[in-house]
Amino acid sequence: MRFVPKIKCISCGNCFKCSCIHLSRKNKVENEIGKKLELDGIKDKLKMKILLLGSGESGKSTVLKQLKMIHKIEMTQAEIQDYIQSLRRNALQCMNILIEQVQVYQLEYSSEESKEKASLLQKLDDEESDESFTLDVADAINYLWKNEPAIKEVWDKRSEYWILDAADYYFDNVERFIQDDFEPTEEDFVMARIMTTGIIKTELNIKPLQFTVVDVGGQRNERRKWIHCFDDVNAIIFIANLSGYNTVLFEDQTQNRMMECLTLFGQIANNQAFQSTPIYLLFNKKDLFESKIRNESITVCEAFKDYNGPGDLNDCLNYVEKKFREQLKTQSDRLKVFHIAARFKRDIKTTWEDIVADIKNKNRKELESAIKELKARNELPQDIKL
Repeated sequence: MRFVPKIKCISCGNCFKCSCIHLSRKNKVENEIGKKLELDGIKDKLKMKILLLGSGESGKSTVLKQLKMIHKIEMTQAEIQDYIQSLRRNALQCMNILIEQVQVYQLEYSSEESKEKASLLQKLDDEESDESFTLDVADAINYLWKNEPAIKEVWDKRSEYWILDAADYYFDNVERFIQDDFEPTEEDFVMARIMTTGIIKTELNIKPLQFTVVDVGGQRNERRKWIHCFDDVNAIIFIANLSGYNTVLFEDQTQNRMMECLTLFGQIANNQAFQSTPIYLLFNKKDLFESKIRNESITVCEAFKDYNGPGDLNDCLNYVEKKFREQLKTQSDRLKVFHIAARFKRDIKTTWEDIVADIKNKNRKELESAIKELKARNELPQDIKL
């Protein structure tokens, strides 16, 4: 039998077959990974996740669009083109709804010209390609809106059926939308209606913090996706459409929008996952609400039928806010309320600044500790502050 000498390891004196060298390398790698995970954990404390919730057409996407513009997040040419097409489709869709209601109410057009233009529009699908939206189509929409009494009559009854809140904006601007050199303004971007489907995440940097705003579709069939976003939420922004007190849902034209919103708010606010989560309730479309209550009392909404106060804006707002607060099973200071018109950037800017400041204050101790640690590791500039 051949003798094979045992070779000793220089490091430990044991057999060379030992794994001390590999172990040393492994320990070094594990140590580096541990430090990296520790650093990532500290950085994660500066990341804030905000859920943007509300029922369909509450104005969630409008709020998000305003936030993007405030933070100067530029749109791609493809996105701009999508908005142009959406504005045109919005105008066609809304006029076809009015034409349909003329038939529902069995009204007669005042002229053959109106009848022909209505017939032209009815042949078109508002989801068709942009090429179908011609100058003749824009002219027909503009003509019916400005000249046809039957269209005006059903427009005045719009609380009895579903139509987009901004329909009159699309009609008033349809001639501009069809121009070859049309470039959407900031207001156009805000007013364009594109139904949110799926989950949309938007990153907003307010150094040293990073906010991730998660927008999920508000229609009933989209809400089942909400639960996938419930983990690690730092705050909820819930949008309620004030002007929905006398209108119906897109997906269920027997259900009042405000009643749906109240129920949904209660479900979110009392969800076990959010027992200690700050909620920022934004009553949106204050401008439309103020205009509506001059002509129709909030008592038309079942939830507000007991209201016996004046038709004054502030009194009505206070009553609506009271009804929403009553949805909370436990009263607490985690709910803050804002009254806004999301179409106006100034409203969103001041509201967002207040929300950010409140989130900072609620998490100040943990945030300042993380910032101090990151400065010590030279991961943040020394002059940066919360």
